[in-house]
Amino acid sequence: MKLVIGKKIGMITVSCLLFSSFIFGQASNEIIKANDLFNAGKYQEAKAIIGPIVDRDPGYTAAIFLLGKSYFKLGDLTKARELIDKAIELDLKNQEYREARNEMATFASKLTEGSRLNNSADYKGAKKVYQEIIKENPNFINAYIDLGRVNVRLDNLEGAAENFRKAIEMDPENESYKKEFESITRRYIQDGTQLMQRKSYAAALEKFKQAISLNPEDPLAYYYSAVVYLEEKNTAEALVAINKSIEYDPEYPKAHLVKGKIYTGMNDVAGAINSFKKVIALDPEYVDAWKNIGFVYYKFKQYDNAIPAYKEVIKLDPSYASAYANMGAIYIEQKKFNEAVSSLGKAVELNPRDVNSLYRLSQANNNIGKCDQAKETAQEALKVKPNWAPVLIELGIAERCVGNRTAAKQAFQIAARDPKWRAVAEYELKTVQ
Repeated sequence: MKLVIGKKIGMITVSCLLFSSFIFGQASNEIIKANDLFNAGKYQEAKAIIGPIVDRDPGYTAAIFLLGKSYFKLGDLTKARELIDKAIELDLKNQEYREARNEMATFASKLTEGSRLNNSADYKGAKKVYQEIIKENPNFINAYIDLGRVNVRLDNLEGAAENFRKAIEMDPENESYKKEFESITRRYIQDGTQLMQRKSYAAALEKFKQAISLNPEDPLAYYYSAVVYLEEKNTAEALVAINKSIEYDPEYPKAHLVKGKIYTGMNDVAGAINSFKKVIALDPEYVDAWKNIGFVYYKFKQYDNAIPAYKEVIKLDPSYASAYANMGAIYIEQKKFNEAVSSLGKAVELNPRDVNSLYRLSQANNNIGKCDQAKETAQEALKVKPNWAPVLIELGIAERCVGNRTAAKQAFQIAARDPKWRAVAEYELKTVQ
């Protein structure tokens, strides 16, 4: 019985040895393949092969060493040092492992030196060190980020953009790189907007151009450039800039709003309305878009389209006096004087010093025979703008209507002093002489 058991144990032992030899031989072949890939510069592929070997055999020093070197070439210095240190610990006499560790220590020293030079504002020196680091290990992502920061300090924005884009390309999942790159771009945009507020348009535009050179796909930089060009009445450049902004962010309502204003300045009604309608498609309650639609139709005397737009404005912003004022002006043009009185009365209620609305309200009241109200409104207008000829004429008409011929005559005589209104005033003067 014992003899049989012994034979069985012997058979199992032999089988295990044969299996172990097979596994070891397979691992050796995989290491050779991984090493060939490493030497060919295919570090990710080498890591993919060698990683599972180390997982299966955490004491396999040659595999650990090769995995450490792969991590180093892939730019993960911390993991690389950890693995190389482990390989040295398992094989203290191996000189190759120690040399690799020394190389990593030298590499780390360069990183420290680059950081020191950067912190001491020696940006040219830091740039040189980071360039050396990248030359030594082109896959070390942090060096590109650090070099990008240094190039920003040196006002080499194109170089900085190239460095940041390289880092993002190498690690597209790392949101921190994207956020830092964006924050640097936004810094120039913020500086530009502050200059805009001070009406330093040339300086602001330069900041936006710097932001664009840093990130040529930033929609906000183009948007604010367009705003500046529009302020400077340079509609051609404004249109180019806003089209770029919309290209990179077609869902930004403000960009379409600015495009509409540009077209308005170019007297392109269709282009303006189309742009403002795109704003509304993105945000139906964007009141500035409705205001501009109303204004464009009003400006180009498309009154039947202007009125509905202004009514939408009033729904969204009942305190917007200009909507009532322009509607009142349209109603007078259309000889709808009762509607004009209603709209202009609201305009004056919201803005008692709106002399144009006071004048038109007096005119509308005169046309519907409400002479006392016309007189009162004309007098209010003259408090804001004394001796304004068109208001004096309406005052004269109201005084004549209520039977004050002397007061009417006096109002028409004063109005006749204005060459623009002399003919009208003299015509009305004949009715009271």
